[in-house]
Amino acid sequence: MAINKDIGLKRPQTQEKESRKEQKALMLRLIISAGMGLAVFAILLVTAAAICLRLDLAQDKLAWVSIPIASLSAFFAGALHVRPLRKQGLLLGLLSGAAFYVGALLLSVILSHATLGVNAVFLLMSTLICGAAGGIYTANRKPSSNKASAKRRR
Repeated sequence: MAINKDIGLKRPQTQEKESRKEQKALMLRLIISAGMGLAVFAILLVTAAAICLRLDLAQDKLAWVSIPIASLSAFFAGALHVRPLRKQGLLLGLLSGAAFYVGALLLSVILSHATLGVNAVFLLMSTLICGAAGGIYTANRKPSSNKASAKRRR
């Protein structure tokens, strides 16, 4: 890091480079957290579809089960996105929930060739709220240390 000796401040070029690095790291974490959330969503949705098939339930019931599953996955994505920083939980959780929603919506439209309906609005509201809740939960959660967990085991 270059420091200006006259006034003790960072040079503008160095600040810009650091800002770009932080933005790239934020975007990378966002893509990874949304991707992991989508993977969890896919696994849980396939499990729910298998249960519906096994119990011989109507297929239209799966659409109403998918919204709580997506909410749980968005919570996971928000928590995963905020975990390295443990700050700005609401904002980063909302951002992660929005990225998860866009990914889930694009994949569902591409794979099903269906039009958007009321479920898309419910999905938007639930993923934003749950993504923010996951971010807030992770930001406010105290990091556990190995010594503390060892004391709890005794």
